[in-house]
Amino acid sequence: MAALFCGVALLCGCHRSEPPPSVPSPTPEPPTEMRGVWLSYIELDEMLSAASPQEAEAAIAEAMEACAKQELNTVFFHVRAHGDAYFPSAVWPAATAARALIADGFDPLACAVQEAHKREIALHAWVNPYRIGTTAAEGDRFLKNGVWYYQPDSAQVRQNLLEGVREILDNYAVDGVHFDDYFYPSGMAQTAEAFEEIPDGVAVAQWRRTQVDALVSGVYGLCRQRGRLFGVSPAADIEKNRTRSYADVTRWMTEAGYIDYICPQLYVGFRHETKPFTALLTQWAGLPRRQGVKLYIGLALYKVGLAHDPYAGTGAAEWAQDEDIIPRQIEQVQNAADGYVLFRYGNLI
Repeated sequence: MAALFCGVALLCGCHRSEPPPSVPSPTPEPPTEMRGVWLSYIELDEMLSAASPQEAEAAIAEAMEACAKQELNTVFFHVRAHGDAYFPSAVWPAATAARALIADGFDPLACAVQEAHKREIALHAWVNPYRIGTTAAEGDRFLKNGVWYYQPDSAQVRQNLLEGVREILDNYAVDGVHFDDYFYPSGMAQTAEAFEEIPDGVAVAQWRRTQVDALVSGVYGLCRQRGRLFGVSPAADIEKNRTRSYADVTRWMTEAGYIDYICPQLYVGFRHETKPFTALLTQWAGLPRRQGVKLYIGLALYKVGLAHDPYAGTGAAEWAQDEDIIPRQIEQVQNAADGYVLFRYGNLI
């Protein structure tokens, strides 16, 4: 278990304390088999809203104990979901559900790290990079499909995002940092949007990919300097990642300086009409990867028992008809990838 601590002292207790020293150390070895779960802001809001510090601490400890009982070895803990923070941050305002607790001196992230490590579970700080939500925040941002996002091409935005990651790495003994698929939102025009100032002669799509590349590379550098892992969980469609979200995942997987692992969200069943699970898994497993880059697979635990999967076509009823989809998917993942991550904790219990 020593490798998980990354050479950084654990925070003492679940309240604010002096940050541990930021000493570069070797990047920890990932587990032989990733068995992870995403613990999202949805569960955190349920745990923390109107809770006393003692109740919040007990709820977080209970969650980590539940993960341990399921023999999971990694928790992806939502530290920033909508331009806010589930820890005392100098960069981002406190999340609404955690605001009173943080004001009282309780630190949800410090507590989560302590309770996870107590059970030999790694904890990765999960960040939504650009999504803000339905309420506008300060700074360079834009509105798309009723949701606000930070501008990826803003130098100030990038600086704030990197500072937000740096304070996590410097103040908490997290084992890694994790981005999900909230890069550019779907529905972006193929020509420059009103907020974009793209140099003459530069293709719009390439400009956008360059902005995302710069952020991903920057976060990887911070994590590497401090001996932590960094990975991304993109959508299942490889081409749409590149052309719609402007997340060049195939580049990140093959070139040095971007990621330690990739975890595509294969949230489909075996009988999905156009994108069945086995075909997607085979496609991702067949992509070239730089030595050391791990492939994990995100699985749709939330769909178990779902009466109707609206995008699955002829396979729409599969999740209601078959009770063993997730175990069968795990079996396939064990033969093709380096582990799996379940979405999400609320469905685990």
